Amino acid sequence: MQFQALGFGAAIFMTLLCMGAVGILVVIPIACIQLAWNSLMTSSGLLPAINSGQATLLYLAVALLVYLSGIVSIEFKSEPGV
Repeated sequence: MQFQALGFGAAIFMTLLCMGAVGILVVIPIACIQLAWNSLMTSSGLLPAINSGQATLLYLAVALLVYLSGIVSIEFKSEPGV
């Protein structure tokens, strides 16, 4: 009985850990992009305010440009089984 409770607690902990990582890596930067755009770019009156969907697309576009420029490279390597 205690083993199941421990497993459930570990599952809850891992879920919260993953949600925290997503929040730190995705949600917070998107919120910062939206806040910065809406406070800095719209002050001149020439550019409209953006919503969270547009901020997400801007975040993805910048991430893709950084990846394509070669600043960050993602590699997956595997060694043959022994």
